[in-house]
Amino acid sequence: MTGIDTELYPKAESRHSQKSSAFKNARRALRDERISGFTGAFLALFIWGHLLAESSIIFGRETYDVVANFMEHTIPLAQPVVFLVSIAFFVHFIWASRKIPGKLRERKRMMELGKTLKASRKTWQQDPASDIKLRKHFETSLWIWQVRTGMIVLATGSFHLILITWNLFSDMGYAGQPPGFTADLTVSRMSSGLWILYATLMASVVAHMAIGVYRLLVKWLADTWFVRNYAKAFFYLLFGFYIVLGTITILAGTGVWGGIVL
Repeated sequence: MTGIDTELYPKAESRHSQKSSAFKNARRALRDERISGFTGAFLALFIWGHLLAESSIIFGRETYDVVANFMEHTIPLAQPVVFLVSIAFFVHFIWASRKIPGKLRERKRMMELGKTLKASRKTWQQDPASDIKLRKHFETSLWIWQVRTGMIVLATGSFHLILITWNLFSDMGYAGQPPGFTADLTVSRMSSGLWILYATLMASVVAHMAIGVYRLLVKWLADTWFVRNYAKAFFYLLFGFYIVLGTITILAGTGVWGGIVL
């Protein structure tokens, strides 16, 4: 069929041809997956390191100040990293958002899907009021939570990035205050009520990161020696470790817990 040009089928081509729309769509989809996957993996690695660095406040304010000074002045890594992360953050959102239902009807459908999955059992069941027939499905549930947490991370994470950038490169309007972070600044900010925003951001970003890493592993490695069960175990390990670490860090940052070493 390649190359046929008739009045009925003008310039008909095989769907396997590199000029066919099917091939172009597949190549475009692969490109989009690589961009969202690469930026997602970069952000996941950043989150691992960022949460570990922030958790230094668990060991006391002096330890936090030493880590902050090292990252901001000894090796000025924080300043360029915040720009790279900001770019990757918004690029990732743009390319990953194509998987988010765009129409109101589709969003309502997704909400209905989530509620049905939550109420369903391991066996198939039919809701008489719906045409959706479902049972509990791990992959679908993760996708729904990835969309939900992604929207929360977009809102709270954007605010956090703006605040971080302002903090790193200015005195934030306070004369005599050097740019950068200190334990006293962090504790005063958290204890003033921002801990609510940061607790929301932490929980959402940890869940979104763990789900994203799991889906990347399944997508690119599931057909190799790295089977799906390994990816699932890694998902639970990542989520459990960082949600506990993040919770303790929030408590230390608010001053509720002064740290292991005072």
